[in-house]
Amino acid sequence: MSANSTWSRFPEGFYDSRAYESIQSVAGIGALGVHAIRIGVRPPFKWLRESIDLSATWIKRSIIPQSIAHASYLIAFGVVLFGHVLGAIGVVDREPGTTYLSWSRELSTTITEMIFAGLVGAAITADLGARRVREELDALSVLGVDNVRELVVPRVMAAGLVAPVLAVLSLLWVLIVNLLVAPHQLGFTVGVYFAEVQRSIFAPDLFIALFLKNLIIGMFVGIVACHKGLTCKMGSDGVGRAVNQTIVIAFVGIWGFNAVWNLAYLTAFPAASVLHG
Repeated sequence: MSANSTWSRFPEGFYDSRAYESIQSVAGIGALGVHAIRIGVRPPFKWLRESIDLSATWIKRSIIPQSIAHASYLIAFGVVLFGHVLGAIGVVDREPGTTYLSWSRELSTTITEMIFAGLVGAAITADLGARRVREELDALSVLGVDNVRELVVPRVMAAGLVAPVLAVLSLLWVLIVNLLVAPHQLGFTVGVYFAEVQRSIFAPDLFIALFLKNLIIGMFVGIVACHKGLTCKMGSDGVGRAVNQTIVIAFVGIWGFNAVWNLAYLTAFPAASVLHG
C-alpha cells in the first residue's frame, strides 16, 4: 500500500482542523523541549549569565503576588475553615503539621506554579511573539544565530531554576504566617506549633515533592511559553492567542503532572502516607 493512500484515509479538511493543530503543538513542544535541554546540559554553559539575570527579574515580579495568594489561601481555608474543623473534632493541635504537609506536597506547587505560569510564562510568550511579529527571529537566523540556543535555552533553564526557589519561599512564608495567626486563632501554644511541624518533616518531601517536582514543572512552563512565542501567528491577535494558549496548556499540565507525581511519590515512599505525632 502506498504512502499516499495511507495519508488519504484522513477526512478532508483534517489538516486544517484544531485537532491537527493540537497534535502539531504537542509534537513541537516535545521536540523543542528535548532540543533545548540537550543544549542546556552540555558545556560550555553560555546561557548561565542570562539565566541568572532572568531569574532575578522573575523572582522580583512573582514574589509579591505569590505571597498575597498563599497568605490569603492559608488564612481563609487553612486556619479559619480547616482549623475550626479540626477544633470541632478535638485535634486542633494537628493544624501546623497538616498545613506543612499540604503545602510541601501539593499547594506550594499548585499555587506557585499557576502564578508563575500566568506572570512569567505569559511574559515569555509575549516577548518572543513580539520578536516574531517584528521579524527579529528571521533576522537573527539570517545572521547565523541559533534562536533555540540564544533565546530558548536561557529562558527554559531560568524557569527551571526559579520555580523551585519560589516554591521553597512560599513554604517558608506559609509557615511564618501560620505561626503568627494559627496559635492565637485556634488556641494552641507556639511550642505545640514547632513540635507538630518538626514531627511532620519528611526528608523526601523537601527534595522530591518540592524541589525536583517544581524544577520539572518550571522547565515545562518555559518550554511551552517559548514554543508558543516562536510559532505564534503574525499580528497582535496571534500573539494574544499564543499567550492564552500558553496559560491554558501550562495550567492543565501543572494540575495533571502534580497529581501523577504525587501518586507516584506516595507509592514509592509509603512512609510519606503516615502522619506522625
